[in-house]
Amino acid sequence: MAQHVDKRETFLLVGEKLFSRYGYRDVSIEDITQAAGMGTGSFYNYYKSKEALYSGIIDLIEKRGIEKTDRILSRLQSPVNKLKVIARLTTLGIRKNPILRGVLTNDKKYIYPGLESRLANKDSLARHLEKAIGTVIREGSRKRVFRSGLYRNPQAMVLALYNAILLNLDSEHVEELIEDLLLLVERGLKRRIRLRRKDERRDRRKRYLDMMKEI
Repeated sequence: MAQHVDKRETFLLVGEKLFSRYGYRDVSIEDITQAAGMGTGSFYNYYKSKEALYSGIIDLIEKRGIEKTDRILSRLQSPVNKLKVIARLTTLGIRKNPILRGVLTNDKKYIYPGLESRLANKDSLARHLEKAIGTVIREGSRKRVFRSGLYRNPQAMVLALYNAILLNLDSEHVEELIEDLLLLVERGLKRRIRLRRKDERRDRRKRYLDMMKEI
């Protein structure tokens, strides 16, 4: 049983490295099996096709992203800082991962036949982050941190701003864009006159920066 799991994980590990470097189209099953040190027949014992392996790799990448998002958000109290973390996860995290970045930005190099069904998957990383944004906005409104009632659909508005960053990931000014959009979101949602909440004081600057390093 352990050997069975090890071989499956080996194909995932090797496949992720090859697909990250060369994309979906330019990697063959033979490339994967040779790099894994196993035969082609062994591959089909675990995956019915290259597409199935690729989809499994994306599942694994998205699972990591979801776990990291939930772990970091659970350690924050301030809705404002939670939105900042989500922005970082949706941009810098994606920027560091060629496969996820290629799929979400529709890069032909990383497109594969099962993409449409994946984008419609309710359990995907993109959907998880979208739900997280909605949850944080509702939390901020409930705590009277956000004045979201000014907007018809604050969740869609924030998501659209975050998506704008994805379209500019290759820009040399992407860091400045992220900071500007975060400031825009913060100024646009926060109430103008209020005392700083106790939960925001808990999110000390050092703690926040330490968590940002995890992304």
